[in-house]
Order: sequence, then structure tokens, then C-alpha cells
Amino acid sequence: MKIAVVSLFMMLYTLSANFSEVGGEKHHEKKCIEPKASDGDFYMEGCLRITCKNGVWRPSLEETVCCYQIQAYTPHTVITATTAQDGCTTSSIECRLDGGNAKMIVQVENKCPTPASQDQFEGLQDMLKEQMSEIDQLDCSCQTESTSSTASTTTATPTTS
Repeated sequence: MKIAVVSLFMMLYTLSANFSEVGGEKHHEKKCIEPKASDGDFYMEGCLRITCKNGVWRPSLEETVCCYQIQAYTPHTVITATTAQDGCTTSSIECRLDGGNAKMIVQVENKCPTPASQDQFEGLQDMLKEQMSEIDQLDCSCQTESTSSTASTTTATPTTS
């Protein structure tokens, strides 16, 4: 009878231990294998964070890096940049931090000078007309002077007799 009572207690103890594991009252940490790790451990592989959860390696995207064409980029770096055919417009993709998470930001910059306004254009046109008129006046006065100097040179030549 003692053996039966001891056996009964052993069975109850074993059942209660198994029941508490299933119910979550007793927690045995499951470890990941290949590579070996404890629950919550992780390692990085490019853009992926691979975390050990309940004995299983689970991949997720790493939030502290930007992932572009299967490559990881750290915050505050230019991922790619191009210049348009006009030579003025540049576009780039940059990795920036936004509250602890890395985000890709598209930047477009136009480095071409801005075209003149209508008022500026008309002002330039007026200045050009003034310059042209001054050139015409100078040209006319130069021709008059050269004609009179030629005439005076001709008359000023002494005659030998």
C-alpha cells in the first residue's frame, strides 16, 4: 500500500509539473540551436534582425537601418544620387533617423539659376537699347572725327615748289 501511495504522489507531481508548463505558470527557456542562443538574443544579417524566440530563429526587418536593393545603410548616409541631363537638377535618396527608426528620404534639388522675371527682362532690354544707342553715337562721332582729321591732314600737307 505504501508503494501505491508513493506512486500516486509521483504521478500527481509529474502531472502538475507538465500542467504548469502548458499553462505557462512554469517557464522553461527554450534555446535556439544553430547558432546556439538564449531567448531574446539576436544577430544582424544585412537588413534583417534575426531573433531567438521560443527556441526558433525569427527574421524581421531591422528598424535602425535603411534597406535599399538588399543592402543595409546606416542613418546620415546618401544611398544614391543622380544628376539630370540638364546638369542642374540632382536627386538623392538619403537614410535619416526619425524617432529611432531609419527612413529613406528622397531629396530633389534644382541648382539652375532662376529665369529672369518680366520686369528684369524689360530692364535688361532697356539697358541693352541704351548701350546700343551709345555705341551708335560713338561710332558716328568717330567717323566724323576721322573724316575731319583726314581732311585736315590733307590740307596741312606743305607743297614744295
